[in-house]
Amino acid sequence: MAENNKPTNPTPMTSADAAELLKRMKAIASDLWREPVDTEVSAEPKAPQERPAKVVVKQPDIRIDNLWMTADETVDWTDAMAHDVPADGLTSPILWRFYHEKAEKVLSGDLKTYAEVLKKANPLGELTAFAGSISMRAPDPDRLEAQFVCHADYLESDGRKYLCAMGVRIARDLFAILPVSEVAVTATAGSRQAMQVTYRRQQLLHRNFSFLDPVAFTEESGAQFD
Repeated sequence: MAENNKPTNPTPMTSADAAELLKRMKAIASDLWREPVDTEVSAEPKAPQERPAKVVVKQPDIRIDNLWMTADETVDWTDAMAHDVPADGLTSPILWRFYHEKAEKVLSGDLKTYAEVLKKANPLGELTAFAGSISMRAPDPDRLEAQFVCHADYLESDGRKYLCAMGVRIARDLFAILPVSEVAVTATAGSRQAMQVTYRRQQLLHRNFSFLDPVAFTEESGAQFD
């Protein structure tokens, strides 16, 4: 009975609690929206194990004449923040765990986290076979930029269609991975700029990409060609 009347001492702060408090204080003090952040990431060939686990469906081989018709699954970052296991039944648990950890910062427009997502998810990895190199960067929380070096063979055989097919597919994959409103795509051939265009998410809504003309759509988006 005597022990029951003893005053209750507050639980001492653990090292984990202190670390969490410090992290929160740093987050409040930082302002990544205004600080310059190096976010450029190079696309790498996508290994089979990096692709999300999906229902097995026979897909046609990817070629220049159908490149824009398919795209990566869109990441619902609000859903990723709310659930620590895949809610879509398609994304691998490992990749989803990464999305879950990064969701809050992605939704707040953290450019450093954007770069981490681009590097981890490697959204343009499937396109490296169609270009000399591809790089991505996030200059602004609402904009992504991609640049690719043209593959000479594709450029010579059907240059305009090749440039536009790459442009539309790059835009679709980048819109799928991060919640930005526009994607700028620049294509270079040697020392010259072969194409520069900015696609806007609103333009891609309700489009049937199986019947889309990538050249007409890219021209509609204000593309400039050399």
